[in-house]
Amino acid sequence: MKNGCSFFFKWYLVLLFLVTLLLFYVPILLFLLQDKTKKKAFPLFVFWCRLLCFLAGYRVKPKHAFSVPEGPCIFIANHTSFLDIVFMYLLFPKHPFLFLGKAELLKVPLVKTFFKRLHIPVYRNKGGRNAHKALEAADKALKQGWSIIIFPEGGIKEHLVPVLQVFKDGAFRLAKNNQVPIVPITFMNNYELLEDPAVRQSVARPGTAQVVVHPIIDAITVTNTELEDLKLNAFETINTPFLSKSKWNKRKVFKSLE
Repeated sequence: MKNGCSFFFKWYLVLLFLVTLLLFYVPILLFLLQDKTKKKAFPLFVFWCRLLCFLAGYRVKPKHAFSVPEGPCIFIANHTSFLDIVFMYLLFPKHPFLFLGKAELLKVPLVKTFFKRLHIPVYRNKGGRNAHKALEAADKALKQGWSIIIFPEGGIKEHLVPVLQVFKDGAFRLAKNNQVPIVPITFMNNYELLEDPAVRQSVARPGTAQVVVHPIIDAITVTNTELEDLKLNAFETINTPFLSKSKWNKRKVFKSLE
């Protein structure tokens, strides 16, 4: 019964996504045709995601939310579901941001147009040179006033969820080079609302997303902290809410650091 409900809800989400995408596609694309109008597309993405969540029965409930400082910053979060992307627009609707993410999204029809024109793809199979080019593009975007969203685990993990995987350096190197604050975020249960839709028996259901927006790591701290220490502190900050869950003991969670 549960698997059957998830199956039909996944198809409902697919249909909902396609219908709303077609509604917003042309106006968003018009704004993305020129660099000077790209930021005007951001409120449309916010409205689109709000509409999606309303029709799908998703609510976002942030805990201990802290105000985000004005100006560019880097948002980092654990990554267990496609909902992580959608919910970012609900959490920070007045803070224009770009995603730095895997280039595989360029294979998705229609979505690839938005991603290529606005966000920053990382081609992992082309080596470190391409990753460096992606960071250069992110550096340029920060200077233009955009914030950047990075999932420092490098993608959605399919095993030991929600145990965090080792963080990559990119987000922290970018923050240090540009002396901008970091906003750590923990998505507590997105994987319980929507797992990978491509997996036949994956979970898909409406519900409330529990999110923790942690205290900001200010620009001075970012600048004066060694990269490895900054990365470890961010890992521990995002991971801490999971330690209160009885089924995830500390030894198991931190095993991913070894």
